Amino acid sequence: MAEATLNKNMIEGQIKPINGMTEKLLSAFYSLDRNDFMPEGVKEMSYVEKNIILQDKRTILKPSLIAQIALSINLKANENVLILGATTGYLSAILSHQAETVIVVEENEQLLNNSENAIKKNNINNVVFIKNEIVKGYNEQSPFNAIIIEGAIQEVPLNIIDQLDEEGRLFAIVQEGEICSAKLFKKNGRSISEQKLFNCKLPK
Repeated sequence: MAEATLNKNMIEGQIKPINGMTEKLLSAFYSLDRNDFMPEGVKEMSYVEKNIILQDKRTILKPSLIAQIALSINLKANENVLILGATTGYLSAILSHQAETVIVVEENEQLLNNSENAIKKNNINNVVFIKNEIVKGYNEQSPFNAIIIEGAIQEVPLNIIDQLDEEGRLFAIVQEGEICSAKLFKKNGRSISEQKLFNCKLPK
């Protein structure tokens, strides 16, 4: 089966049925082939509804989870977003259709190069990659309207919250014991509100 058909089937079966999915977001998924963003060695799993664990314990999030993140962060056309952990660059590409600027921080050179090449292949010009420690974020370009931490964490570091705009929001997958929850944190002056969005499961 041709990649274009497999990609379309992935969107129709895994992404379109998500509650609240918008036409604009769907069109972003239709405009990209997920296979372009997958590292060599896992390309045959491009369209599978499964989180893929890489050798260095990094995780490629399944298509529906990428879609839920993009939907939850709800970017506007004049906003900037910081993504911590590029992994494949697929989420960055999806969000490039929504945001003004997407800044991606990645410390793994191989993942960074793979993501950057995929972005170039798709002629996307509003995504910027920065090689830096993920835990540091990117203070130089802060504040950000939105921040996404790609991958599970125990708690959101304060130095990352500090990089949010006054009305900014942050998406994170928080691991609490055996439970994994997707949460949206919103900054309002000095206070931070926290909203649980949905349960999720990531590989150990």
